[in-house]
Amino acid sequence: MNKLVRKWLKRRTVLFVLGLLLSLFLAGGLSRGEAHSLKAHSLKAHSLSQETPLAWVDASQDYYQAGQFLAAADLLSQAVQAYEVAGDRRSQAETLRLWALPLQAMDRWTQAQKALEKSLTLLESLPAVRADRRTSLRAQVLNLQGKGQLATGQTTLALESWRFAEQDYAAVDNLEGVLGAQLNQITALQALGFYRQARQKLEHIESEIADYPDSILKVKALLSLGNTMRVQGEIERSRHLLQTSLTLIQQLSASTTHSNLSGLYSEIYLALANTQRVLHNRYQPNSEITNSETEPPYLQTAFAYYEQAASTAPGLLSRLQAQLSRLSLMIETAKTDVSYLKPAETLANALSAELTQLSPSRPAIYAQINFVKSLTDLALLSSNPLSLSDGQIILEKAIQQSQDLQDNRAYTYALGALGAWYEQQQDWQEAIALTRDALDIAQSLSAPDITYQWQWQLGRLLGQTGNISEAIAQYTTAVETLTNLRSDLVALNPDIQFEFRASVEPVYRQLVDLLLRDAEPTPAQLTQAREVIESLQLAELDNFFRDACASPTAINIDDLDSQAAILYPIVLPDRLEIILKLPGKPALQHFVQPNVSAAQVDQTVNQLLAQLKRRSSNPQVLQTTSGQLYDWLISPFESQLETALEREISNIKTLTFVLDGSLRNVPMSALYDGRRFLVKRYAIATTPGLNLLEPRPFPRQTLRVLLAGTDDAPSFQAAKLSPLSNVSRELAEIRQNLPNSRLLENEAFLKEALNEQINRTPFNVVHLATHGQFSANPDETFILDWRSRIPAKDIDNLLFLLDPQRAVETPIELLVLSACETAAGDNRAALGLAGIAIRAGARSTVATLWNINDASTAEFMTRFYQQLSRPELNKAEALRNAQLAFLRDYEGTDYRRPYHWAPFILLGNWL
Repeated sequence: MNKLVRKWLKRRTVLFVLGLLLSLFLAGGLSRGEAHSLKAHSLKAHSLSQETPLAWVDASQDYYQAGQFLAAADLLSQAVQAYEVAGDRRSQAETLRLWALPLQAMDRWTQAQKALEKSLTLLESLPAVRADRRTSLRAQVLNLQGKGQLATGQTTLALESWRFAEQDYAAVDNLEGVLGAQLNQITALQALGFYRQARQKLEHIESEIADYPDSILKVKALLSLGNTMRVQGEIERSRHLLQTSLTLIQQLSASTTHSNLSGLYSEIYLALANTQRVLHNRYQPNSEITNSETEPPYLQTAFAYYEQAASTAPGLLSRLQAQLSRLSLMIETAKTDVSYLKPAETLANALSAELTQLSPSRPAIYAQINFVKSLTDLALLSSNPLSLSDGQIILEKAIQQSQDLQDNRAYTYALGALGAWYEQQQDWQEAIALTRDALDIAQSLSAPDITYQWQWQLGRLLGQTGNISEAIAQYTTAVETLTNLRSDLVALNPDIQFEFRASVEPVYRQLVDLLLRDAEPTPAQLTQAREVIESLQLAELDNFFRDACASPTAINIDDLDSQAAILYPIVLPDRLEIILKLPGKPALQHFVQPNVSAAQVDQTVNQLLAQLKRRSSNPQVLQTTSGQLYDWLISPFESQLETALEREISNIKTLTFVLDGSLRNVPMSALYDGRRFLVKRYAIATTPGLNLLEPRPFPRQTLRVLLAGTDDAPSFQAAKLSPLSNVSRELAEIRQNLPNSRLLENEAFLKEALNEQINRTPFNVVHLATHGQFSANPDETFILDWRSRIPAKDIDNLLFLLDPQRAVETPIELLVLSACETAAGDNRAALGLAGIAIRAGARSTVATLWNINDASTAEFMTRFYQQLSRPELNKAEALRNAQLAFLRDYEGTDYRRPYHWAPFILLGNWL
């Protein structure tokens, strides 16, 4: 058990925390206890008249907690000066720390940092009496200093500050302080790209909290960690932690007397509602569904929790915040279920009246902005909407309040929101003027999380007015801002709810739309469109894993492979665009299918997949559907691809696809040109982006293969999956042809054993013959070992070498997943496959898009490794030869059907 916990138990001290840990530690919130601490520790006695610095400090807390940061800062500034005149260095140091809170809230980072530095200097000059108090205060100052350093790009210094803060908190046995400093370190580690360390620290914190004695402190620690897990994308773990927090507070409330717990109950219910909402969104059709036949009652549970959060809220503002979240969920649900429309209208009318009762503050301004957004969304659905003029009045009031408060962050949001309101009214000029003002303020704050939103909005507006060149310029800067924000995309602004597919993906797609809108785009426009679509692929992977797990590197494709052509199909709402890069030719080729919508692409893809996955499909029907995709993607470039020449004398041997949307689920080798499948002409590879490839071939002097798998495991039975009856044969036949291989089969096939073997021997191929699933939902992307599920986020820990330098020198060249499949009905399922490949650190991955579950898998893999052993063949050629063998050597059997050979795809580096 942790040393601090033992001390905590020994002393039997019950620590009461005066606010949500996450907001306290990450936002640096000011609690009433912190303000009153000056009274307890001041070296001089003061009266409580309005002229004393102590009274100013006491009054400042109310302003700060109400979101009136300027008033709080002014009072604390006066108190700092008064203590300095009086020579009260201890009180001055404490007040400087408190003063930094509203300064940071107003984005006055330099001024706040100077205040904190002076506070640290004063603390070091104090006599060694009450050393514990000095250490405690220093920890709080360091905690805030780290926040300022992170906000100003000094991430390494922020990490160092939070590590020192953790040490100081530990020295004074402050468990909540230790936890907060640790959570802050996770933020810094992620920003620095140390994702494995961040994940390990999260797991360590979770185990530490489990040892906490049952108390209000433990309730709040669980709540804080649950919120953090949701931000990290660990949704099921978030739900478990939050539910444990709720159960514990209910037990404590029943067994002991605790006062003022309603606010804590409300925080827990709100967190649970938000987590249930994320789970519900992941089950939506054609988006991020799992393989469950029916959706669990996430939606109704979310509504219930929002209601409980509102009913237990300690004040009007927190009650409105819960109700606004409930309203937005109602409106979101009403888009597909009209029964929610009338209740949404009723709730909106009630909230409209209550909003007028709020006192001016930043949270109140945000509440008004969020309400107007819901009001606008509701107007698009309702035949009898609330008066839209109310939205303008509310936002103009929010603008005035933010100006009165001199709160520029709230001001930029209010201005931008009013610009969006005018956009809805198609008043383009007024919308543009307001958005430009909002953008200027956001840039002056050095707030990229806000800046990209107004750059995007301005680009949309300029596009509507026909100013395409300036619109492209604004979109381009928005994408650049998002690129610079890679490490922070998962936690942009906590005040404005962030959702990738609504708030980030459209920026990229709309920019590509503008770039390719001309009948004949310029070479510069084609090049930029290609770069933007690759950036979108990278952003999708970041969002999938909730971290920037891949490091892009600019690559010249001709240097990588002078015999490979690259195709970029780009799915836009109203058309299908295709860009082609030919080897040895710098100019990009372009073609547009103007009458092929995204809906048509999805429909054709779903039809083809249904036919490919059935062994009994009519070959002519399948070829017709497959031929439609061929006509869209390949036919426009037949002459450039030299299909009339024999392959042996053609300078194009490989087609590599950077696929988009639902096309990622299709095996391109099965496209049919009316005479033959595409694989008969080309080796085929797919990649989420050329910039994610390492331009070097696979050294084939010696194949060192780690083989692992199982026919039937307890994990299969737990997941209700059928046995894989031919795995033993598959592994035995591969091993027979590969003397430098090692086998982990059945009970020996455990993730710990895999990791141990990889770190003992530098294998260049890892072959896993087991059930697995790829999905757009990371919680439903996994492989199974003998005992349990290995989630997508754990696969990198499984396959990476323990020594970082060794991992760079000897990465896994090839990961083979021979029995996995994409989740049925999930149009973005192959995103999970790409994620596993990139996350695992393998240069390439061979995997199946559907589980054949037949002896043909064993036969195919035997042939694949026979070809892979030939040094003159690259990985794409080896895969192609195995597929051609099925088309050539099995006359009279159904092995020739695409069902058996098409699901095997090569992802990543094809050399």
